[in-house]
Amino acid sequence: MKITNHIPDENYVSKPSMEMVEQQKQEYKLIEQYIRTKGLCLYAYDYMKDEITEVKPQVKTDIAIGFNERGELAKKEQSKEEVMVDARNTFFESLNMDNAIKRVNKYKAGKIKNLCNLRKKSDIKPILPW
Repeated sequence: MKITNHIPDENYVSKPSMEMVEQQKQEYKLIEQYIRTKGLCLYAYDYMKDEITEVKPQVKTDIAIGFNERGELAKKEQSKEEVMVDARNTFFESLNMDNAIKRVNKYKAGKIKNLCNLRKKSDIKPILPW
């Protein structure tokens, strides 16, 4: 009988590490929703590195089945943009990179109080008919 030491290969993943990864996956939850302005680009400002980067949101399309005006089944496509948020960055909208740099410089000089100019979805009040 030959006895050998069992050395796991590099693809081997232990059960505790798998459970930790699953727990981290569940921690990603919706933090906040913002209303975007058409025609403006999304930028992120990193305080530590003092740099501005353009953020490209991912467009996700959901298809739902519903009834149309005639009572027939029809598909409805709903698209939304999602961005992975880094807590170290402040996100804001601007027309282009030059205007983004001007906005950050105004924020550093104290001319504007808040760098983030995005509107929260919860802040929008519904229009009442009366």
